[in-house]
Amino acid sequence: MKFNQTIIIKRWRPILEEYEKILNKVSPRSFQLVKDLCLAHHISNKELRRYYRKWLEGNKEDNSLLPAPVGARPGSRRTPKPIERNIMKAYRRFGSNRYDVYVTLKLHHCIN
Repeated sequence: MKFNQTIIIKRWRPILEEYEKILNKVSPRSFQLVKDLCLAHHISNKELRRYYRKWLEGNKEDNSLLPAPVGARPGSRRTPKPIERNIMKAYRRFGSNRYDVYVTLKLHHCIN
């Protein structure tokens, strides 16, 4: 686990546990209101609810607090390489624009 991930988990786990105590109205708790909890930790109510929802959806596991991976989604809409090669060959050979080449290849059933 990276250092940044450890920091996120150490910061949010106690806040969320305290938030649950407030919601369940457990008697030994540090804050009476959610507003007090947010002010003490310098967070907004919206941010608290966002992390709490992520934490509940992840079955209260620490890794659920971490940000989701960023990047391309699987199953991109990019044209497969063999078809792209055919398009580039036709483009260089005939000098047409890519839309004309696409229509031509589609008519000849080279593209689905």
